[in-house]
Amino acid sequence: MYEEEENRWRCSFRSDGKWINVNELLQAFCGGGHAAAAGVRKRTNDVEKFRQEILERIVMMRKISGQNKELETKHRRTRRCRMMEKKRTYIAIDLKSFYASVECKERNRDPLTTNLVVADKSRTEKTICLAVSPALKCYGIPGRARLFEVVQKVKEANSARRWKAPNRTFIGSSDDSAELNSNPALEIDYIVAPPRMALYLEYSTRIYSIYLKYIAPEDIFPYSIDEVFIDVTDYLHTYNMTARELAMAMIQDVLKTTGITATAGIGTNMYLCKIAMDIVAKHIKADKDGVRIAELDEMSYRRKLWSHRPLTDFWRVGKGYAKKLEEYGLYTMGDIARCSIGKENELYNEDLLYKLFGVNAELLIDHAWGYEPCTMEMVKAYKPEMNSVCAGQVLHCPYDFEKAKLVVKEMTDQMVLDLVDKKLVTDQIVLTVGYDIENLNNADRRKQYHGEVTIDRYGRRIPKHAHGTTNLKRQTSSTKMITDAVIELYDRIVDRNLLIRRINITANRLVDESSVKKEEVYEQLDLFTDYEAQRKKQEEEEAALNREKRMQEAMLSIKKKFGKNAVLKGMNLQEGATARNRNEQIGGHKA
Repeated sequence: MYEEEENRWRCSFRSDGKWINVNELLQAFCGGGHAAAAGVRKRTNDVEKFRQEILERIVMMRKISGQNKELETKHRRTRRCRMMEKKRTYIAIDLKSFYASVECKERNRDPLTTNLVVADKSRTEKTICLAVSPALKCYGIPGRARLFEVVQKVKEANSARRWKAPNRTFIGSSDDSAELNSNPALEIDYIVAPPRMALYLEYSTRIYSIYLKYIAPEDIFPYSIDEVFIDVTDYLHTYNMTARELAMAMIQDVLKTTGITATAGIGTNMYLCKIAMDIVAKHIKADKDGVRIAELDEMSYRRKLWSHRPLTDFWRVGKGYAKKLEEYGLYTMGDIARCSIGKENELYNEDLLYKLFGVNAELLIDHAWGYEPCTMEMVKAYKPEMNSVCAGQVLHCPYDFEKAKLVVKEMTDQMVLDLVDKKLVTDQIVLTVGYDIENLNNADRRKQYHGEVTIDRYGRRIPKHAHGTTNLKRQTSSTKMITDAVIELYDRIVDRNLLIRRINITANRLVDESSVKKEEVYEQLDLFTDYEAQRKKQEEEEAALNREKRMQEAMLSIKKKFGKNAVLKGMNLQEGATARNRNEQIGGHKA
């Protein structure tokens, strides 16, 4: 039924609230009597030109009818003509439990059989696990669990295992799944490996260089430290291989060189190869090396995944999207696809999706049908309209107002140095401060708080976060100017009585400092202003900014040569300061 509806949908265009079938229009063009084609038939003898004129006529009719939906019309028209595009072949490769696999190989252990979790025990058992080995996941542990969840799941597994042990007693322990399977008298054990981000980056670089042996860099898009998209359309003929054979060749090369295995997805667009890797490959049997490769095209995607649940398994569909869709009875991608072809007088039609998600509904509808208009060439050519840099951290314990202000100063100082290093300037800063759950758990603090309460991702009640923006008087990378503005914003938006857990600072509207032109300022003169003193003051300010800039560049030079902690400020030594520890980290984790 879905395919039938889609075929009708593909060959039809909606105009002024009515469906016009393009095939009927073509028949009219060839001699039929459809009124909408009568004027066109006299002016053209070319079918393709006729199609184009029909599209233009539809847009014109929409404008005349006063419907303010030109953007949506363009999007929908693009989607309906997408079948004419050239088919391409993409491969997505995801390294299997990358961080955990690296730690296993560094210990000369098998990544597929070793029970290992990458986590920083020094941050207590509430810390996030960066990776869990495949063997440990067999006990029901998710990939991004908290360390206490790992402890709990292993404890439960050992409790059940003890009943099957001889005399219900363990004679030892092991962290190897093969050994555990062969000897029921062994207790399940596991390795907790502290993160080593610099080592993971080194492995990732080595693996990327392996991909470059097969594919040119312009056809590879690194999606993350352990995942890539590859456009192999023009390489299959060169290597005389199928996409599956080429994917397997690259994965086997990575396995031979680094000992790390991978999962791959193959698709006719970037979305389908990602879905094949994330969803389909998880449900197929791995080979002897742990490799899984799945393939999807538009039709197999609809057959296999139109009924798949939950929706959050699909790329770019989060809990918010899924919740909103479920409120309207849309639980699967098949439901969304069917909704997109509903008639205008029906409850379920594409207008409902545009009402819920705006222009983003276009992408959701495309993905429901298995379409993705974005190509590798488009990804490489993309230039964002507005650039920004962001710094954020979750504090290891709740901070009060003054201690958190110290961390805000440190983060601002580091962010400004990053701007100077990249020769960028900004004129807008955004600050977000998240409060701790203890503010509502503690009875005394709860009595003092009368503000708005929200629910976090774990279902806990917490005070609503503070959020604000400040605009600077000029585009700058001055530590003093930006820090003063951020602290003024912090004092204005943050509740002094609440404990703070999260801090995020963003510098928006970044431009290259060389592109900033000094604007001429015109003002009305008067007899009471000392313009000579004003001019001297401006010159002194410029001189101070130049001195500060030279000092910033000197600090950067020293830090690059001797390490980030080679130069510290007095505030970095105060109680509660985090800069020294964070300077030894990469991405918030141990380097």
